[in-house]
Amino acid sequence: MKTIGIFLSLLLALTLIQGCSKSGSSTASPSSVRLVNATTNYATLDLITSSAALVSGVAAGGASAYASIASGNSTFTLELGGSGTPSAQTTLSLAQSVAYTLVAYTSAQQLQVMPLSDNEVAPATGDGKIRVSNLSPDAGSVDIYLTANGGTLSAASILAGGLTGTTGYFEIAKGTYHIWVTGPGDKTDLRLDLPSIAISDQQVVTLILTSTTGGVLVDGLFVTQNGAVSANKNASARIRVAADIIANGNIAVTANGVSIASTLRSPVVGPYALVPAGPLAMSVVVNGNTVNVPGLNAAAGADLTLLALGDGSVPQDYFLLNDDNTHPLNGQAKIRLVNGVNGLNDNISLTADYNLTALNVAPGAASAPASVSSGIIGRLEVNSSQANTSLFLATNVSVQSPGVYSLFMLGNNVAPVGILRRDR
Repeated sequence: MKTIGIFLSLLLALTLIQGCSKSGSSTASPSSVRLVNATTNYATLDLITSSAALVSGVAAGGASAYASIASGNSTFTLELGGSGTPSAQTTLSLAQSVAYTLVAYTSAQQLQVMPLSDNEVAPATGDGKIRVSNLSPDAGSVDIYLTANGGTLSAASILAGGLTGTTGYFEIAKGTYHIWVTGPGDKTDLRLDLPSIAISDQQVVTLILTSTTGGVLVDGLFVTQNGAVSANKNASARIRVAADIIANGNIAVTANGVSIASTLRSPVVGPYALVPAGPLAMSVVVNGNTVNVPGLNAAAGADLTLLALGDGSVPQDYFLLNDDNTHPLNGQAKIRLVNGVNGLNDNISLTADYNLTALNVAPGAASAPASVSSGIIGRLEVNSSQANTSLFLATNVSVQSPGVYSLFMLGNNVAPVGILRRDR
C-alpha cells in the first residue's frame, strides 16, 4: 500500500508541474506592432500576418495604432490598401512585451520594410534622444546638422556625416532645434531644411529620411518611440534653366524670389537652384527686356528644367520639364532626350550604338529616361524625320554608373546644337 501511495503522490506532483508549465506558456506577454507609411506613391497600406489584416488603410505619411500580436517569429506582408496583392514581405522575431514600428518606404523603385524596436532606454530627465535613418539610396550619403533654434547652417555642428544607414542615438537637451540635411561635405547642397523641431523631455525619436520624386532632395519623418509620427515634407524644389534664344540671347530668371539664372547666354543649360515649391512667381529678363511667363507650378521635392525657347527677340515658349534624377538600377546609367530645337517643328529620336533609347520626342518635351550600360557609347545619334543627316552625332561617349544624363538638343533647324549634361 505504501508503494501505491508514493506512486499517486508522485503522479499528482507531476500533474501540478505540467499544469504550471502550461499556464506559464499561455500567459506569455504578447508583442505589439504598428505600421508607418513613409512612402509617397502608396496612398494606403495594409499589414497582413497569418493571412489576416493586422492593420489596414494606413495613409501615406501616417501611422497605425499598435496591434497586439503573439511573440516569436512572424511573417508580415505589405499590400496596397484593399488590393490583396503582396508588395513586400519580412519575417521578424518579436520579443515578449516589446513594441515594434514597421516603416514602409520605397527603395530602388520597390516597397521595402524597416523594423524599429521601440525599447530604447529613456534619457535622463531634461534630455531627449534622437537618431537618424537614411532610407533614400537615391539621395546617396548625406550630412546632418543640428543647432538651437535660430542658429544658422554655417555655424551648425555636424550630427552625422556621410550617412547611408542608421546612426546610434544622440542624447541632447530638451528644446527646439533646427535640423539641416545636406550633400556630403557641402553645406551649400541643401537637401532638407527642418526649422523649429521640438524635442521634449525624455522623448526618444528617429528622423527617417526618404526619397522625393526628383531623387536628390529628401523628405523627413519623425517617429517617436511609442508615440506620435510626424511627416515633414520637403518644402522646396530644384529648378534650372535651359535656354535656346536666337542669336546667343541672354536670359536671367528669378523664381519665388530665388535667382536660378543670372545672364545665361544661349544655347545653355544652367545649374540647379533650390526654390520654394508651389506656384512660381517668376521674373524673366531676355536681352534686357522683361517678359511674362505663364503660371507654372513646382511640385515639392521635384527636380525641374525650365526650357525657354524662341526664334524671335524674346522666347515665345516656356516648358517646365520634370527631371527624373533617381539613381538607375543594376549598375547602369540613364539618359533622356530633350527637344529644344527652334524652328524644327518635328519630333526627334535618339539612338545609342544604334539601339533606340528615345522615340518621337516632340518640340518642348523630354523623353522618359532610358537605361544604358555604363562605359563607352560608341555612337550617340539624334535624328528627325525631316533631316537627311544626323542632327547630332557623338562618338566614344563615356557614361558612368549610377550617372543620370540629359542630351539637350538646342540651336535651330539649320544649325542644331547638342549639349550632353550629367544631371547627377
